[in-house]
Amino acid sequence: MIHTYDHVLSDVLTILRQLADDWEYDQEISAESRLLSDLGLESLDLVVLGAALQRHFDQQINFSEFLADLGRRNMGDVTVGEWVDFIAANLEPLPNLKPEETGL
Repeated sequence: MIHTYDHVLSDVLTILRQLADDWEYDQEISAESRLLSDLGLESLDLVVLGAALQRHFDQQINFSEFLADLGRRNMGDVTVGEWVDFIAANLEPLPNLKPEETGL
């Protein structure tokens, strides 16, 4: 079973909202939110976020490749949705479990 965009988006938004409490960020977070300009994240925050997502999905995700690609394209910021697109495309498929075993 593959990780769907909607499933990954839901998980990422949940993690971002939890982390936002630490950042004292109280605005709505959505797929259109920009990580740097809207959420005010800095490079260290992106590392913390990446580590939290890797723990959550229990997989290594090559975020350095994603960030390097952004630099090559001269994109100064990235939306939550773009981040989710990358994660969903790079996660290993889930084993074929029964729905009650996956929490989906």
